[in-house]
Amino acid sequence: YCAGLEVLPPGPVNGTLGGNVVFKTTINPTTLFIISWTFGDPPVSIVDLLSSEGPVTGVGYVGRISLDNSTGSLELRKLTLADSGTYRVIIGESDFMQLAVTSLNVYVSGATITITPNPPIMEGGSVTLTCDAAGFNITREWMKVGQLLSAGGNMIISEDKRVLSINPVKRTDSGQYLCRVSNPVISENANGPDGMEIKGPTEIEVGQKLTLTCSADSNPPASYIWMLNETEIPGHSPEFTKEKSEYSDSGDYTCTATNYVIGNKTSAVHKLSVKEPISGATITSTPQPPIIEGRSVTLTCDASGSIITGEWMKDDQPLSDGGNVFFSVDKKRVSISPVNKGDSGKYLCKLTNPLSSAKAEYSLTVHPERYVTPLSAGAIAGIVIGELLVVGGAVGVAVFFIVKKG
Repeated sequence: YCAGLEVLPPGPVNGTLGGNVVFKTTINPTTLFIISWTFGDPPVSIVDLLSSEGPVTGVGYVGRISLDNSTGSLELRKLTLADSGTYRVIIGESDFMQLAVTSLNVYVSGATITITPNPPIMEGGSVTLTCDAAGFNITREWMKVGQLLSAGGNMIISEDKRVLSINPVKRTDSGQYLCRVSNPVISENANGPDGMEIKGPTEIEVGQKLTLTCSADSNPPASYIWMLNETEIPGHSPEFTKEKSEYSDSGDYTCTATNYVIGNKTSAVHKLSVKEPISGATITSTPQPPIIEGRSVTLTCDASGSIITGEWMKDDQPLSDGGNVFFSVDKKRVSISPVNKGDSGKYLCKLTNPLSSAKAEYSLTVHPERYVTPLSAGAIAGIVIGELLVVGGAVGVAVFFIVKKG
């Protein structure tokens, strides 16, 4: 990033409680590819804009902001005292990015200063400035020409800082006096976080984009922390995104929202299962053919990927558990015992998970109990040789024994 102090005019920006302010950038209207406004530390997202996707408004700022997509300027409405603080903006053009920082002071409107006695104020006399404002748990600060005042010398400040007395008044005491009034959000404005929820899929396929969004009602806007299986995920955004999910992304996602002003926090858990697509389904037989009537056979259906369950058909009809047919719990295996000739046929298995499925076929032939296994060429050759040796034995016994011994 390039530090862009010139992108925003020197701060702070001042606003009144319930009013509006504009963080106006110095950028001339142009095509901006990235605009990202955040508040506070840890940063809370106000609005993010990618030119290809449009603006995404942060939780707690919906309906309160307007973004100028061509300059990056931000309007913030319905100000609360909790909006006072540091604001950062990242602005990206076609060939570079800039980061700028400013601050906002929100003042209570309706504050008044009364002067006793009424002007003119005479040197050597005394004067009292009294600062009043509506609100609860109000705190005050006195300033002169932008400098914070403290008791000492000829200045006396009451314990609640409502009254500033100057005695004796000197000519150097002339100037503009400001009373800054605030009431901590902890009094009547701060609340939450409540209504916590996480939105997003519960099952996705490996390689798909994952987006989980955490939200809670909170004033000021909450800060968020994500954890996966009790391991913290870097960042404090209410949205967690991963462009290409992996099998290891499965698990329990915990989002914790914290209102740092009053210290309240709440959490929600979201379960996610990342599935691999099923492919390459096959059926194997145990034992290997031939399958003899009266014995048993087990057909096992397997494939690569995340397999949830299987289902079977025989000769295009659903195969059910019962009689001499037994299924494993996940229905990846079917056992037939005792197997009979009527069990011959075409078997089809279908393996599924919520994202994909795969099928395999197997032709089972059940042979009668007296079935003779076809002889291999090697076995036939062995029989022929044996007969030749026997014939040879009729001619000469010595030759026969030599051959047998070898």
